[in-house]
Amino acid sequence: MPSSVQHSDTKKERRYHGIPASRGIVFGKAKVIHNDLISEYEEHISSNQIPFELNRFAQAVQKSEQQFNNIIQLSKNEFPSMSHILETYSMILSDSFMHEAIRNKIKEGYSAENAIFHNFNAQKHFFLLTKDPILSERAVDFDHVSSQLLSALRKKTISHEVDEQSIVFATSITPADIMTFKQEHCKGFVTEIGGIASHASILARSLSMTSIIGINDIVHKVKTGDSIIIDGNEGLVIVNPTKKTQSTYHKKTEREAKLREELGELSHIASDTKRGTHITISANIDSISDIEEAIGNGAQGIGLLRTEFQIARYGRIPDEQTQVDWYSSCAQKVYPEWCTIRVFDIGSDKFAEGLPSESNPALGVRGIRYLLKRKDVLKTQMRAILKASSSKNIKLMLPMITNVSEVLQAKEVFEECRQELTNEGIRFDQFMPFGIMIETPAAGLEIRSFFKHCDFFSIGTNDLTQYLLAADRINEHVAEIYDIFHPAVFGFIRKIVKVCKTAGKDVSICGEIAGFPDATNKLIHMGIRNISISPPLIAGIKNKVINNTKD
Repeated sequence: MPSSVQHSDTKKERRYHGIPASRGIVFGKAKVIHNDLISEYEEHISSNQIPFELNRFAQAVQKSEQQFNNIIQLSKNEFPSMSHILETYSMILSDSFMHEAIRNKIKEGYSAENAIFHNFNAQKHFFLLTKDPILSERAVDFDHVSSQLLSALRKKTISHEVDEQSIVFATSITPADIMTFKQEHCKGFVTEIGGIASHASILARSLSMTSIIGINDIVHKVKTGDSIIIDGNEGLVIVNPTKKTQSTYHKKTEREAKLREELGELSHIASDTKRGTHITISANIDSISDIEEAIGNGAQGIGLLRTEFQIARYGRIPDEQTQVDWYSSCAQKVYPEWCTIRVFDIGSDKFAEGLPSESNPALGVRGIRYLLKRKDVLKTQMRAILKASSSKNIKLMLPMITNVSEVLQAKEVFEECRQELTNEGIRFDQFMPFGIMIETPAAGLEIRSFFKHCDFFSIGTNDLTQYLLAADRINEHVAEIYDIFHPAVFGFIRKIVKVCKTAGKDVSICGEIAGFPDATNKLIHMGIRNISISPPLIAGIKNKVINNTKD
């Protein structure tokens, strides 16, 4: 992303814009990190070198496993809710198929470095080509694991000296790096690549480390020692700020500190408007750590449990008992509030076994479409959800619904699971609420046809917006068209809410729009009484709710 200010005089204030990944404003000194691990190496080896290279690879794996285990143990001691993110690296590192592919490459006459680099690179590009925003942002994990292996091969240690004044600039950063930075009281970081749903961004938000991502070639635009301000609210990096700019930002941080103090007092206050209308604010969560934060911020339950993040974590679809344990834990932590579990919203990617690759997955086999083609996957998940429902605070929700037929087919599988568990003598909630996401125009226009089959509805505005405006929400070339505040989006939501309210049906919003304070009053005015948002946004939205006077 080009800068709006030229870099002709390195002592003049310069500003660069990126994507805000973790909020906050911090001052510090730049620490620029260059990745020099992928340097020149011997590509081809002679046949008599093969045993030596195979042994080098085995030792590198062993050393890397030890280092990952050490950082995982550190996370369990210091930041227990974060260890599951770091465990993903160990899963990638221990992949037997990857090991076999690398060994075969070495046996063909390639160096260990070459074999590692090319096999990991191929896997990374496979993820990048899925066009799934969650999975594509996991591609960088393969870079981090391969960098660890390459450093182990060369008997190097990946370490960076930072201090409490440092703001790190790097091409990319691993969660292990972030753990180290946090211990050293590093102020924040800026990277060239990464995504909002990347492990590094998730960890940064969880640890409240201000960060900005997606600034092209930033490591060559900033020098170690430069004075820096990073504004994680706006996605702005200011290099060598003037005294006037510093003064402006010091005042901003003072206002933010005061606001945080005020918002912190809201967690135990009811989210009622000035007229006494209660607005239920629940949380969208992906992990157990999200629940802890949501509860701390005053969430009333889980409005959206994104189960597909467990697939990204394990690199496969979890078995039934693994799912039961996770769903049970989530439901128990928010009891007696509701825990709404959305079945897997995955598409034609690595996890969609037996389905063809698609040029436009957003309009292809995803969500309920995939699950109805793989009823074995749906059945396993529904059994797990039912098994976890004995606390009677779990709702089940279907994604990407277009027509009633899809709901009826899914309910057939659901009833089959209920009957099986009854025969097995397993207790479950016989009256578990069953609902759907409204994220396609077809479902919204025909919502009345779903009333007798569904107990509740949740409007997913992220996908709904892209389908209403015909603008891919992850395509940077149409970013200016993808507008969640477009009048057509609000008009469509208003019609859905009106129809549901007339019929006495529960309807909520769990899309990105619900997390914007500028939209709060408008959503309340049109009749929304239930919203589900990211945990860090809860206090700010509650503040808007309790100051609302025109519901």
